[in-house]
Amino acid sequence: MTDRRRAVASVGGIVVIYLIAVASIQVMAPDLLIEPSDFPTACPENSRNCTMIGPDPHRGEGLTELRFDSSLGAVMGEVGYWIGSEPRTEIIGEWPEQTHAVFRTLLWRFPDDFVVNGHCDEEGVVLQVYSKSRLGSGDLGVNDDRVERFVNHMSSVEIATSDCVEG
Repeated sequence: MTDRRRAVASVGGIVVIYLIAVASIQVMAPDLLIEPSDFPTACPENSRNCTMIGPDPHRGEGLTELRFDSSLGAVMGEVGYWIGSEPRTEIIGEWPEQTHAVFRTLLWRFPDDFVVNGHCDEEGVVLQVYSKSRLGSGDLGVNDDRVERFVNHMSSVEIATSDCVEG
């Protein structure tokens, strides 16, 4: 075999191994829709791959919720806009009060769930956020960073002020 053929065979072998690894990751961590009635109430105890902004916060700077003086539709529209602006992201479930997106890492395509749930109370729209890696016990801070970017975006954007109206 010539050096050129060996090089082509080696590259081909690496590509095949990579494709098998990525396919295996997708099989081990399939997309399972998190519906509004199944919105997580907490991250697993001592989790290093989950961030929660909600009644039982985990990581995420200890935030318990995000609040807006607007309609639920306008706020959830901005949630969808932000998710759509992020790379390698797909919305797999969308309801008036919740959006479930999947973020995938660049090289290995590891999936992370990112779920935003909203509701109205007497003071306006309340958002809770859940971001978790599907595989592994740690996330190298990716979920915390993602939630921080989301919070920064939602805190800086202007959303029309109105009474909170669901649906």
